[in-house]
Amino acid sequence: MQTLTGRRAAQRPEFRGRFPRGVVALGLAGLALVAGQAPAGAQVVERVVDGDTIIVAGVGRVRLIGVDTPETVDPRRPVQFFGREASAFATQLLEGKLVRLEYDQRRTDRYGRTLAYVWLPDGPMANAEIIRRGFGHVYTRFPFRYLEEFRKLEREARLADHGLWGAEDSAPAAPADAPADGAAWDDNDNGRVSCAEARRHGIAPVRRGHPAYAFMNDRDGDGVVCEAAGRDRDPAAAFR
Repeated sequence: MQTLTGRRAAQRPEFRGRFPRGVVALGLAGLALVAGQAPAGAQVVERVVDGDTIIVAGVGRVRLIGVDTPETVDPRRPVQFFGREASAFATQLLEGKLVRLEYDQRRTDRYGRTLAYVWLPDGPMANAEIIRRGFGHVYTRFPFRYLEEFRKLEREARLADHGLWGAEDSAPAAPADAPADGAAWDDNDNGRVSCAEARRHGIAPVRRGHPAYAFMNDRDGDGVVCEAAGRDRDPAAAFR
């Protein structure tokens, strides 16, 4: 796999002239920038909304590209497993900090939020750091520039049990009298449990060891179904 070096980054139009002397490399090890001071024109993160959304001065609401963290602020859903931890980490990493925004092919999402990679001038790209530390998943619904790098960081986080990958699941336990055929969660009696049904019964994300897990399709084999804000990363697993 190719890594993106400081020289290649400097050749991109969106990087040209943006960072001061002292930027030495951009690689997979945290996708970190090493710089002596904030680049001119950097903007302040006024507030962290949740693990993957922030408010940036002069820009407004910014959604971090390529990362999805458990839900904490959606009024239609309960706070999800590891959501508070992800929000707390993003707050510590970003709130009140000067950042540089880098854009990809899509500039906004359907909610009008700006889509960006968020760079700290003397540290990592926040998007990548959240995944590397295990506070979020790679969001693969749309292609983006650093997709393969982010996937590698997620694999490493999973193998190292970082963050949500090593934490105990706080989802409600199965009922003591739950039948062995999954009927407690199989609302349409089709012999399998969908992510919609798991969310309806308040058991999502479903981890290996939970009785419902045996009746769900964990194609990527990570031991978790219906992760990442209620969307399993394998569409087949949702049985929609």
